[in-house]
Amino acid sequence: MNKNSILFRISLFFLLAFLAMTILFKMMYDYEFISVKENLKVHYHKVAKSVMLWHIGKDTKEELIDNLKKQNIEIVSDKKLYENIVKEKKFESISCGMQNFDLYEKDNYRYMITPQNTGEMLLKDLRTEPIDVYYMWWLYGAFVLVLFALFLSIAISIYPLKHLQLQIRRFGEGEMDLNLVSQRKDEIAEVSNEFDKAVSKIKGMMNSRAIFLRNITHELKTPITKGQLSLEFLEPSRTKEILTNVFMRLNLLTREFLQIENVTACDCQINKNSYHLADILDNAVDLLFLELGSIKHNIDNRSVEVDFELMSIVFKNLLDNGIKYSDDAAVFVNLEGNELSFCSKGNEMQNSLEYYIQPFTKCDVNTGESFGLGLYIVYYILDKHGYKLSYKHENGVNCFIIHL
Repeated sequence: MNKNSILFRISLFFLLAFLAMTILFKMMYDYEFISVKENLKVHYHKVAKSVMLWHIGKDTKEELIDNLKKQNIEIVSDKKLYENIVKEKKFESISCGMQNFDLYEKDNYRYMITPQNTGEMLLKDLRTEPIDVYYMWWLYGAFVLVLFALFLSIAISIYPLKHLQLQIRRFGEGEMDLNLVSQRKDEIAEVSNEFDKAVSKIKGMMNSRAIFLRNITHELKTPITKGQLSLEFLEPSRTKEILTNVFMRLNLLTREFLQIENVTACDCQINKNSYHLADILDNAVDLLFLELGSIKHNIDNRSVEVDFELMSIVFKNLLDNGIKYSDDAAVFVNLEGNELSFCSKGNEMQNSLEYYIQPFTKCDVNTGESFGLGLYIVYYILDKHGYKLSYKHENGVNCFIIHL
């Protein structure tokens, strides 16, 4: 159990409360037992005093018997019973007149044996009252049940937090079809219902964004295509060259918008399976319309658990960046341990990697060929897979490293 969790702290609190209550009831039980026992000793001390008054001659035998009768005590002359009682464990000793009167319990009766110099009489308490303080443990049991019921009630009340946590985690992973509505009336239910409202609003916004991007890119494709076709009927000129570049950039921007929308859409799910890295690389080469074997690599039959289509986009973008920004338009893919590097010759990037993984940021070289979405898409997909992206520049070589 997490030591920082609310349930752990509540459990610890109730455990300490249980231990404190147990110690308290044990002390109360001992005190009550001693108190009852002291009252009994006072009673039997009066009995012993009556015997001592008879022993020193202040009372007659008849007066002794009468005094004992008033205290519900009788003299028993059964020698066999006497012998059996002596074998029992002594209950208590009463001191009176420098003599010890021993108390025993047998068959729900309490007996007193007088000292030897008084004749070792066997006295039976006819109204023996047991030392019954067990009601304290019944009371303790009731308190334990109440404490346990209270703990169980609180634990059940905060259990929906675990469900809410799992739902929030699913939401963070991109799942939008969540139902967090709660019919309870406590504060946790209020938080869950408010979060459900927020999810619904975000889902609506994401759907609106996706529809907007799809519609606008669709609407842009038609005039761009028509414009490009119309340019073919124009005579070569500076105007045609400018318009060609404009339509090319618009087409590129539309394509990258579609790509980023497909990757970051709310319904984008990671469907992982085992694939060879070489197969993913070959697919990325096909996406770039390059010839097979044009990208040098040392990838063996290493397999990884990834989404094939999304990881192909990662490889394609890293290869595309390497080709665009290298000095010789060549990229080498190097696999070493759990590090897959895309390396190309070129100048070191002017800013840190964190700058370039933001959308619409790019290098200052060949800026007309990119809108700065490539590394952003790469970072996003790798993050979805739980992989990391890093960058280093050594000996005039730029390396983008995927940590598998």
